[in-house]
Amino acid sequence: MPNGESTIQLSEREMQVLEMVVTGASNQEIARKLVISINTVKVHMRNIFEKMGVQSRTEASLRAIQEGLVSVPENEAAFAKESETLTPKTFLLEATAPIIIPQWQQGYLLFAALVAVIVATFPLLFPLSPAPSGKPTHLELPTPELIYNAPTPTPPVQPGRDKSRWVSYAPMPTNRAGLALVAFEERIFAIGGVRVNNKETRSVEIYDSVTDNWTEGASKLSATTDVAGVILGDKIYVPGGCTNDGQAIESVEIYDPTADAWTNGAPLPEARCGYGLAAFQDKLYLFGGWNGKEFKDTIYVFSPQEDSWEVLKNTMPYPVGYVGAAVLNDAIYIVGGYDGQDEFDQTYSFNPETGKWRKMASLQEKRGGLGLVSSSDNIYAIGGGWDNPVDISEKYDPEADSWTSFEAPFTNQGRNLGVTIIGTKIYAVGGWDGDEETFMNSVTSYQFLYQFFVPISGF
Repeated sequence: MPNGESTIQLSEREMQVLEMVVTGASNQEIARKLVISINTVKVHMRNIFEKMGVQSRTEASLRAIQEGLVSVPENEAAFAKESETLTPKTFLLEATAPIIIPQWQQGYLLFAALVAVIVATFPLLFPLSPAPSGKPTHLELPTPELIYNAPTPTPPVQPGRDKSRWVSYAPMPTNRAGLALVAFEERIFAIGGVRVNNKETRSVEIYDSVTDNWTEGASKLSATTDVAGVILGDKIYVPGGCTNDGQAIESVEIYDPTADAWTNGAPLPEARCGYGLAAFQDKLYLFGGWNGKEFKDTIYVFSPQEDSWEVLKNTMPYPVGYVGAAVLNDAIYIVGGYDGQDEFDQTYSFNPETGKWRKMASLQEKRGGLGLVSSSDNIYAIGGGWDNPVDISEKYDPEADSWTSFEAPFTNQGRNLGVTIIGTKIYAVGGWDGDEETFMNSVTSYQFLYQFFVPISGF
């Protein structure tokens, strides 16, 4: 306030969002300016509304002016929109200078607030009576602005589509996305990720596929999101990751499922999160990802015997992150991905022996943040859809070099979920489905192969 300090306590990031709200910037413009996702903007908006005790952007703007949270010199130019490259959730820029608005906008905001009060109280002062026809009378009023965007309408189920092969199980105790999901001896390990309030976590939760129960494991050494994990020998390797402010880390953490204990391995050559990860012939291959500033096209190879990393001379076809990686036959397949501006439908096979890439048939849908697994001579792509909903899963046949669709466990994005395989079942766990205020904790499986046993009797 002019003669004292405001009682409203907002974080530095919430202040940046509020300053842009006062200028009339939309969620999309705020996300682009601050280099965060629209979902993160929505979370900040919800927190701002709660702390300020308001219910709309107009009220928040007026309260910010009244409390002196934003300065409004008369002759200053209004906020100018900038066309910056989009980047995914958690990628943040340095704090920007306070935003100031001209005095004419203050008058406009006050007038808008008055109109909003009149509209809100009109139905209470003058209730409507039913029309003579018995049908309700509708008063056309402006649609109130929501903190969260309206969910994308669910596409109609196509005739003949059978959803019964996706089966639900006991939900994961913690709602989260960006987690590493690894299967080991009939158990599934859900490691790290981002949970409620966009907070990265050290949590390790273990699902027993036999008893359909969850237990808690030893916490990861550091809280990170946008990670992946693979089994090498009898250990789970989880490289890098990001903190929620977009800072990538270079540490490599190794989990022993038998001892329920964590140790550190040799760090990455450079910090990474949102990468593709695969184990091939007792080595770990890490593709692309985000280094805290940009997406990369580098390939790192880890040898557990030497506990060291090698940077390959060969690079990916283009810089990208949030790709799917899976081993099939003698190649590593890299599928889909997101580069901060576009998501991809490309499929490439990488030969670790020669370092050569080969372009294969493209996905039917673009997918960033997908889950990718392989088994029984096929590759399965689940979820993804960074900007656009996807309501199908896809299966790749290397013999025909083609993708075919099959049912999905959800009807929206299913982004940054965890996917793994036990036996003949694909498990999809957690993620963000694009139309919920929180992350998911669902656990579903898809029976991709049926085994039949024919008894043989002797004579």
